[in-house]
Amino acid sequence: MKKNIKMLAIIFSVVLNIVFIASYFYRQADRLYFRAHQTGHHRPLYEELDLTRTQRNRFASARDSFHAFILAQGQKIKGKQLELIDLLANPDPNRRAIDTKQKEIQALQQQMQDKVIAHLLEESGMLRPEQRQKFFALIEERIEKSRSRRPRWMPQTRANHAKGAQR
Repeated sequence: MKKNIKMLAIIFSVVLNIVFIASYFYRQADRLYFRAHQTGHHRPLYEELDLTRTQRNRFASARDSFHAFILAQGQKIKGKQLELIDLLANPDPNRRAIDTKQKEIQALQQQMQDKVIAHLLEESGMLRPEQRQKFFALIEERIEKSRSRRPRWMPQTRANHAKGAQR
């Protein structure tokens, strides 16, 4: 009788672990699927432009250097933002130091924006006119489909209203 109870407990434990593991992987797959559909883009832009092999190679080179810059710049911005939080959290905040840090962050963000624009111009310059038209149409479509960030407490309708006011 004791052997049967032990065996049932082991079987129950194994089944429970399998259910937990399967549930975890199911949720991860569901999250990835939802994220891809939420943002509205499943493939990189260059895959939708019917590029020649030469164009693909040129795009890959430009893309790799662009992504390296964006990653590094994003880390710099994040570091400055954390420094700003430290200044703000100080019991006696120094407004001049806060303003200086804010300007440093804005300068880094401006550099990133300038790089994005230069990258878009570089990539679009590699395209035939019909590809270039589709390239910018796809970018516009993805921007329009992207969900605007809003605080969780703000109802969706207010976020949409604010988005409409910006146009």
